[in-house]
Amino acid sequence: MEKPWGGKMGEGARKWAEQVSRRWGWIWDLGLGVLYPEECRVCGGRVEEWAGGVACRACWQRMDERRARLRCCQRCGGWLTKEDTRTCPNCPLEGEGGLVAARSAGPHEGALRESVLWLKRHPRMARRVRESLGTAWQLLPGREGVEVLIPVPLHPTREQERGFNQAEVMARWLGQETGLPVETTSLIRRRPTERHRLGMGRRERSRSLEGAFVVRAPRLVEGRSLLLVDDVMTTGTTALAIGETLRQAGATAVRLVTLTRASSDPAR
Repeated sequence: MEKPWGGKMGEGARKWAEQVSRRWGWIWDLGLGVLYPEECRVCGGRVEEWAGGVACRACWQRMDERRARLRCCQRCGGWLTKEDTRTCPNCPLEGEGGLVAARSAGPHEGALRESVLWLKRHPRMARRVRESLGTAWQLLPGREGVEVLIPVPLHPTREQERGFNQAEVMARWLGQETGLPVETTSLIRRRPTERHRLGMGRRERSRSLEGAFVVRAPRLVEGRSLLLVDDVMTTGTTALAIGETLRQAGATAVRLVTLTRASSDPAR
């Protein structure tokens, strides 16, 4: 006797479930448009489906087209402006042992930027945001060796005010997709840090982060290849500081994945 979900019956059940999911998705999206119309936070138009979160299909399409045109630095993932280069000028990862690679889903603009801002206030990711995070993971060099995911921690006071850590929301989803464990207890931010101002040099930024992060349980990271997860990478100074802290605690390698990557002048 065949098992209920095996063989041909299993394939039929799978197709039936997909059909039901599509039908319910259409009804769900119709309800969004009729009963709870949501304004796109990018263009002001109407969000047609729940999968788009805070942005409409057209804005997500523009983001997809934008990402398709961009090239990134092979080390830090920053956006390149010249066709004949593989790494960016003054790459923040050049010569740094704390962080070996970083990748982002796209530039900090449009649908991705608004999704990041929304995620800072709501601990949920729409399907398009989840897919974008998955894309960043797929683009990460050396991802096959990653053993543990670590969300970039907030200071306890900040996390209490917000009610959650958006980086942990991202890491939890990525952990479910990859089967990798998520570690949230070893790395802590023991003092709040000021927002980095425009024009601050790398050394000044680094000094502002001295002693900000500490590994209180080295046994949880020692001898392991780690992946930091965060929503935005700006200068990379914070990630480098955390990477160095983790390496000093015994981690073999540290990489970074974020939803967006800021850039002063990404190629258009």
